[in-house]
Amino acid sequence: MRVTLKLALRFVAVIASISLVLWAVWAEVYKSTRPDAAKIELMFNAANLPISADDNSPRTQHREQLQGLDSISQLQVAHSKFFSHLQAWPEHLADRVFNGTGVVIVGGGEYFGPTIIDIHMLRRSGSNLPVEVFVTDASEYEEKLCKDYLPKLGASCLMLSDFIQGFKVTHYQLKSLAMLLSSFEHVLYLDSDSIPLLKPESELFATEPYVSTGLVIWPDFWISTESPSFYKVVGLDKMPPDLPKSSSEAGQLLINKSKHLKTLLLATYYNIYGPNYYYPLLSQGALGQGDKETFMAAAIVLNTSYYRVKTGVESVGRNTGDEVKGSGMIQFSPPDDFQNHNGNTNTKPRAAFIHANTPKMNAGHLIDEGDLLSAIDSKPLRLWGPREDQMRMFGVDLERAVWELIVQTGCELADVIREWSDREDLCRRLNKHWDGVFKED
Repeated sequence: MRVTLKLALRFVAVIASISLVLWAVWAEVYKSTRPDAAKIELMFNAANLPISADDNSPRTQHREQLQGLDSISQLQVAHSKFFSHLQAWPEHLADRVFNGTGVVIVGGGEYFGPTIIDIHMLRRSGSNLPVEVFVTDASEYEEKLCKDYLPKLGASCLMLSDFIQGFKVTHYQLKSLAMLLSSFEHVLYLDSDSIPLLKPESELFATEPYVSTGLVIWPDFWISTESPSFYKVVGLDKMPPDLPKSSSEAGQLLINKSKHLKTLLLATYYNIYGPNYYYPLLSQGALGQGDKETFMAAAIVLNTSYYRVKTGVESVGRNTGDEVKGSGMIQFSPPDDFQNHNGNTNTKPRAAFIHANTPKMNAGHLIDEGDLLSAIDSKPLRLWGPREDQMRMFGVDLERAVWELIVQTGCELADVIREWSDREDLCRRLNKHWDGVFKED
């Protein structure tokens, strides 16, 4: 494993310089096609309507909730200009720019803790894939982590500020840029709180539907709520038929950049100009508004191949004594899903990821703000449900496995990760929770 990872990491500096050239070209295009339009406002936010996990009926057009449509014509002009640049770009240039297969994560600050858990769980799956962890700039670069700790796990840190200048991007906007600027041709993108459960090399990249489509996207809990005006902006007469009824969830995404460089460039355009324009166009204020719809939207506009997992997302949670709270989202195996929906099998797909978003698996935050105690007797709680349920869903006591890593890394890095350094007795308190929940199992 070490030889493979070392060789892969050597390529990063070389590929990064090529990515800089690619970005220099497209940065000018993004700047020159900036919409000259007023910020989109909504009359009211779209309702968050849940969808049944087995509902694969087609999408119906959501009603218009934009407050005035004065910006639409200006957005059309800018989008058309960008699209012309995109169509003129050579189809196979990505073959010369990107190399290999790897995992991309946006880390830094409070996201370093869960990022480290992600990488450890990736290694436990048997994966040897290199990992690129993107941070915004030098203020988020932590030398001890990036130069000492992460390379031992086959991971490297890259600063987006080394690539992008002249753009103010934060939060949701960082994801598409990290994927675009990564050195890899084949990318598994993970939010820092989306934990991989299967070995990507054999279970994701080498199988259908990824092999034929090159883009795999997962569903969210809610119906889609995009504005009808989005289709006008992008030059489509109407919403395409047979789109999935549910919205998308982008805590994890698979993309082949040789097949989908234009898709990623267009998704990046939607994200750079997302907060003022494309995020409200694609979600109309619904829960989770941000980058989550931009990747499938780009594929739709380009009329290119993609696969949306049809098995509905499921939730895990905990009973605090006075209420039941959601703790995470289970997303399922694309090849299992593909086999099921092509009539070859009829078994429930395996869990592929747990998107542990409330709370995130950040050792410091869990101890201080993680809602880990019962509201009735202050006893420590499991976050993802009873052990028996986890054994049935995952085949292992997944929460125990993750907490083993939380205790290990929390104790090892308590004085290394900046935002943990002032959290008193972190190691002792992590072990106390472990003893209260898992010691007798």
